[in-house]
Amino acid sequence: MSSASPRRTEQTEIERKYDVHESAGVPDLVGAGGDGEPDALVVGGAEHDDPVELAATYWDTVDHTLLGARTTLRRREGGGDAGWHLKLPPSAGTSGRREVHWPLGDPDEPVPDALRRLVEARLRGRPLHPVLRLETTRTTTRLLDGSGRDVAELADDVVRASNPDTAVLRTWREWEVELASGVDGAEGERLLDAVAERLEAAGASVSSSKSKLARGLGSEPAGGRSPSGGGTGGVDPSTSSSARAPKKNSAAAFVASAAAGLRDELLAIDAAVRDDEPDAVRRLRTTTRRLRALLTVWDDVLDPGLAATVVAGAVHVGHVSGAARDVEVARGRVATRASSAPTGFVTVQATGRLEVGLGERLGEAVGDVRRLLDSGTWFDLLDAVDALVAAPATGDHAADPAVELSAARLQAERKRTKRVVRAGLAALDATDHESGVEALAALHDARKAARRLRYALEADRVRSGSGRGRARRARAVQEALGEHRDALAAVRTLREVAAVAHRAGEDTFGHGVLATLEVARADDALRRFRRAARRL
Repeated sequence: MSSASPRRTEQTEIERKYDVHESAGVPDLVGAGGDGEPDALVVGGAEHDDPVELAATYWDTVDHTLLGARTTLRRREGGGDAGWHLKLPPSAGTSGRREVHWPLGDPDEPVPDALRRLVEARLRGRPLHPVLRLETTRTTTRLLDGSGRDVAELADDVVRASNPDTAVLRTWREWEVELASGVDGAEGERLLDAVAERLEAAGASVSSSKSKLARGLGSEPAGGRSPSGGGTGGVDPSTSSSARAPKKNSAAAFVASAAAGLRDELLAIDAAVRDDEPDAVRRLRTTTRRLRALLTVWDDVLDPGLAATVVAGAVHVGHVSGAARDVEVARGRVATRASSAPTGFVTVQATGRLEVGLGERLGEAVGDVRRLLDSGTWFDLLDAVDALVAAPATGDHAADPAVELSAARLQAERKRTKRVVRAGLAALDATDHESGVEALAALHDARKAARRLRYALEADRVRSGSGRGRARRARAVQEALGEHRDALAAVRTLREVAAVAHRAGEDTFGHGVLATLEVARADDALRRFRRAARRL
């Protein structure tokens, strides 16, 4: 279990649910597991707890945005884990759900901000209200291994659900088997399989509902929402039916799938930025750039109007997040260059002033990013991506075979990139400054072209499995020019800070040392660019 804030705790929940008749008895589970493997988990004992009464209020939007995203938010009273619980769907490649807890608080307290911000990219400013009340009589059987360690628990639940909006009442009984903390992977799955055999032999069947909330409401997630839980931007939900789905192996199927994956990544990054996770701002900038590259290189495939809206929104997000990321990079470069300078050449006073100045800039820039994530601009972008993925693909090339269109588009992109890179080299050859200051505009265009080519090749590699070498060569050009840009930006920052220090009567020798080191890095980056350009 990890702690994400002084009051917020998290755990991974790996469980299976079963429907069971009210007359069924919990079977003897001692001895379940093993399958003849010497190191496999085996239930060596069971301890039965007294029944407890639980009461939970589930919160969602009017149209069940969270439920549609396989997410539940509840306030539970009773039992050993009373409090607010936010359950998030499994991440790609995992089976366990992320479960975030927050202390119970008073009954009239609103949804904790610490939990809401984890799903704000799905809620997009929409209000939450109670949508279901569950009262559960729970009898827990703790399953132990041979040493007495908890390995799982079986919850026998008799549930009574009431909908405050419709006054409809529903009751049912279910069993939940959840692995204990520290039991996971193949070992945990084998134990769950062994327990399942005995439960099904006792009359249980795998639950027909994805959650208590869905069952209590009497339906699965409502239509009109994308799987992400966001809006559809005014698109008729019926347009996303299978009858309108793009044909397999078509350009539309490829681009829509890639766009959906990037949309899901943005939803995850939103929470990471709000939580101040390391590298989150860089991921936000990179993912929006990948989305732009995808829809620019494969233009006229999906709905052209929606695609243009997404690209415009991604450009704005990229500018705001890019400004914050540039300050992050500059701050890291100061520390790195100072540590590599000769001993005594860069004083603590010099690095201290730089740290304070860049820290203030970073705080302002990150504040701009956070304000962006709470703005209609950001929510509109997410709505537009949802709509783009769900809407019929009306571009002229939607039905083209993906393999043929991708080959043509990538060939054109490679030619374009080589042309722009050659222009950058020519501008560099024409400048009198070794550091390439006079060629910055042309080098900037070359870096952007190489980046777009790289992102396009990497997007297509998911489909084709090829293009790794070409993407690596494009990345070499991008990174060399990125290093050149960052080094010269650091020089400008050092000059600005040195001017302030000089007016304050401070020694600026250390600033000059750092600037000299950065100029050397810029020169080295240009040499690497020339080599990478020849290989492109």
